[in-house]
Amino acid sequence: MKVRSYVILLTLAGLGGASILAIFGWWKFSGLQSATDELRLEAERSGAASQEHLDIQVFLASSGDALNAMEVYPKEFKGLFGVVRDSLVYSAAALEKITDEYSSNYKADTLNQLKKEISGINDALDQMEEVRFSKKAGGSSRSKLKAARSTFDEFAKKLEISLEWLQNEADSNINSRKEELSARWMDLEQSRKEASIFSWIAVALYFGITAFLAWRTYRSLAQPIQALENAAGNSLDEGKPFILAETGPAEIRSLTRRLRVLVHGLEEQVAQRTHALRTKAHQLEEEMMQRKHLETELVHAQKMEAVGQLAAGIAHEINSPSQFVNDNVMFLKDAVNELLAAVSGEGEIPDAKEIEFLRENAPGSVEQALQGMERITTIVKSMKNFAYRDAASEKRPQNLNQAIEATAVVATNEWKYHAELKTDLDSNLPFVPCNIGEINQVVLNLIVNAAHAIRDSELKDGKGLILVSTRQYDQYVVITIQDNGGGIPEHVQGKIFEPFFTTKEVGVGTGQGLAIAHNVITKSHGGHIWFETEQGKGTTFFIRLSLDTPSQASES
Repeated sequence: MKVRSYVILLTLAGLGGASILAIFGWWKFSGLQSATDELRLEAERSGAASQEHLDIQVFLASSGDALNAMEVYPKEFKGLFGVVRDSLVYSAAALEKITDEYSSNYKADTLNQLKKEISGINDALDQMEEVRFSKKAGGSSRSKLKAARSTFDEFAKKLEISLEWLQNEADSNINSRKEELSARWMDLEQSRKEASIFSWIAVALYFGITAFLAWRTYRSLAQPIQALENAAGNSLDEGKPFILAETGPAEIRSLTRRLRVLVHGLEEQVAQRTHALRTKAHQLEEEMMQRKHLETELVHAQKMEAVGQLAAGIAHEINSPSQFVNDNVMFLKDAVNELLAAVSGEGEIPDAKEIEFLRENAPGSVEQALQGMERITTIVKSMKNFAYRDAASEKRPQNLNQAIEATAVVATNEWKYHAELKTDLDSNLPFVPCNIGEINQVVLNLIVNAAHAIRDSELKDGKGLILVSTRQYDQYVVITIQDNGGGIPEHVQGKIFEPFFTTKEVGVGTGQGLAIAHNVITKSHGGHIWFETEQGKGTTFFIRLSLDTPSQASES
């Protein structure tokens, strides 16, 4: 059997079962609802609230009023017969309606007897009224009145008995109808319970059949597919042989055969591709090492280029202290020669004025010579620290404050004519794991850019200001380089870290300074570099470096 056949069978079974269950429920419960509505309507039409019962009560009440009127009203009351006759008219009309509409519910003898008695009472009442209002008087009138009253009383007693019979029959009818309705209600409730039981049985049977079909479908479809998936996973992921019997529908058996052939072919291709990938990975590793080496060489070359560009300024910085060192040494040389000549007798002995001059100026000349030599030593040491190159490009704990001070000295000739450079370095700053040569190059680029920004701005009130500071924040150290130049234009702010992008004239800037700085901080050191700028007020660059070792930083 094919998969399509399984799906069609399961779908038809599900839809067919649901349809049969819905039709059965609708037929059974709609019939029960109709029977319930009919029985409720019949109950409303029967009993004490029915129209028949109301008509009976009207007849009994009007008949009773007619009989009671003869006893209640005084015999001398002239309207007595009219009151009684009005009640009898209502009574006769009610009896006529009962006879026409409900005769099947009462005995014919009872209804006929009631008609005769009401008719007899009417006749007696007519006789009494005729005698009472007759102009003839005497003993005969009284005897006729008495006889008519006796006839009225006789019919009245019979009417009372008949009314009681009618009342009993009406009550009996109501009770029998109540019993009949109660029995029908019980039958209806029983039918409702049976329908509910049958419905639950049908639902259970439907779900049972559906569960069986689902289990059968799982056995026929899902289980072979799962076995196929496990066999393919073991073969492809763990390298085990693809071993699986062909079971299930025709499509799954065909898929198993084709997959077996495909897996065997893939195993050969995977072996070939694995060898090729390993070769390619080795090549990529070598290329990455070469690229890293080239990046290091580029940074160092850019540093040497900067040193070359700063060479004239550095020579000038060294020439100034060396000049006054030379002047002071020459002064001391002449003074010593004169003293030695005087002591040996070959020259004139200095007088008191010359000795006083020598006593006042010789110590100062020595101090100035020492200061000049110290300045030259500082510049040379700064150049040595700045030009330091770590051939292995290793990240070692380094003193950032010392590196920043050395870089500021190297760049003196770039900023001293345009700005004052101040440092605010944290004296408690810990050593930071980094390649100090690369960090020197980044700081140099940013200081030179700050000096050029101040030089190119429209600042008229003397020199500008460059402020370099260091701070520690938890496990990070932040270097801040701030200037009060003209700021970075908004339209170029998104491009300043791009290689070869520069706002300087052709031949003045290469566009590599900030690009190298970004690459060194973000890629080589895993840090972050960003800036804040305001047009006309200046720019601040931030460099954030982690205090963690390179292995810990990479794990975090």
